[in-house]
Amino acid sequence: MSLLRHIEGTSTRASGTYPGAFLRLFAAVVLICSCQVLASCTALSGFGRDEAALSGGASHPSAGAGSSGDSVAGDYVPTERGDGPLMRVGLAEDRTEVRVSCAGLCSVVLYGETTVRMTAEDAEWVFRVEGRGFHVSGPEVNTVIGGTARIAPLSDAPVAIDSVAYRGEMEIFLSRGGGLSAVNIVGLESYLRGVVPREIGPRELADLEAVKAQAVAARTYALARGGGRSAGDYDLHATVADQAYGGVAVEDPTADRAIFETAGSVLYYGDTPINAYFSSCCGGWTSAREDVWELPAEPYLVSQSDVPGGGRNLDGAYCSASPHFTWEVDWSGSEILALVRTRLRETASAPVLEPPSAVRDIRIAETSGRGRVEWLEVVTPEGTWSVFADRVRWLLRRPGSDSILRSAWFELDVEKQGGEVTRVTATGRGYGHGVGMCQNGALGMARRGFSYRRILEHYYPGTRLDSPAGYWE
Repeated sequence: MSLLRHIEGTSTRASGTYPGAFLRLFAAVVLICSCQVLASCTALSGFGRDEAALSGGASHPSAGAGSSGDSVAGDYVPTERGDGPLMRVGLAEDRTEVRVSCAGLCSVVLYGETTVRMTAEDAEWVFRVEGRGFHVSGPEVNTVIGGTARIAPLSDAPVAIDSVAYRGEMEIFLSRGGGLSAVNIVGLESYLRGVVPREIGPRELADLEAVKAQAVAARTYALARGGGRSAGDYDLHATVADQAYGGVAVEDPTADRAIFETAGSVLYYGDTPINAYFSSCCGGWTSAREDVWELPAEPYLVSQSDVPGGGRNLDGAYCSASPHFTWEVDWSGSEILALVRTRLRETASAPVLEPPSAVRDIRIAETSGRGRVEWLEVVTPEGTWSVFADRVRWLLRRPGSDSILRSAWFELDVEKQGGEVTRVTATGRGYGHGVGMCQNGALGMARRGFSYRRILEHYYPGTRLDSPAGYWE
């Protein structure tokens, strides 16, 4: 390990912000690093918006150039305009320990009563909560600070959090809960490189138009979120709570090309970037936002047919090739009781003071759209509770796992004996909330020759594509 070290004490900076000259230096470094040529790494299996594997996570073996093994010529290079606005992505929150490493040359700045700056190569730092601050140990540093730590790459080697590498720089600080938070500060275009392959899966070039649609939707979603997480400490979660973000390891040539060819393109309704929700498989009919969550309606998030020509024969839907287009789940009476006792309190619309002693019935009280559950009723000796729309998925988790139900579009068959439920069977469609773009539907449309613009028009009616003012500044 070689170590280049320069330590400088300056005045206290409790806010954890950069000195002006230092900020300009790091901004230039981040831009330069983002433009380095990196070979794409092995991508993970594809995930839908709600953790569903898209078509088994494998590339689609369709006819055309993509099926012959063609890939993107050359590696990804961002546009000359830059990497887009900086995003703050929450990688960890309320942790007792965080490990940060850098295989190349890195700059480290520790803000506390004094500011400590150093550079190191091939190094690791361990951050642990200690008192009202946190302890930092690493090459030639062993101290407790009460402010913020920032680690930025000074070469093309990315910075890693707990062995997962990310582009951009890292910020470590104490969260409001008293634990450590780790935030990745990264240009939006580089952020997308770690999102798009996780959300729609690694794809062949034949699926490029669907991947472009995903890139635009993911870019739009990220911009619309802006500072909406953890009381403003960061913009986005790195999980499906927002968008699955896998960092450098998941980068994929087809996704890189889709990001490059749609660079800066954002979906608008009027003058505002839209809430560009998407899910794995709509089952043949998309959902209106107000039917899924307790949120106001949006004119571009409507319930509509996902069948060519707007037909009603769902077997011909664009997403019909998905392995989750239809499904069935069975629970025993004891499994249902266990779910109700452990999950009803967090999902019911009214307080559940004590775990129910038995389940006398479980029934769909009301549906919306084409048959998605709007209200589910759980009848127990202690009372009847209602669960709204998408929350039923968090109540009726799949047997043998902690995975939520694939979707809220299902019918129930309930068997009872002696006044208690003994078996429940759900027969359903789709995977995810069904609001906005159907990822498997987008793949189906691309394979039928539709452009990414037409795909976006279909799933977000009435919207337009534009590039935000100042996006490349």
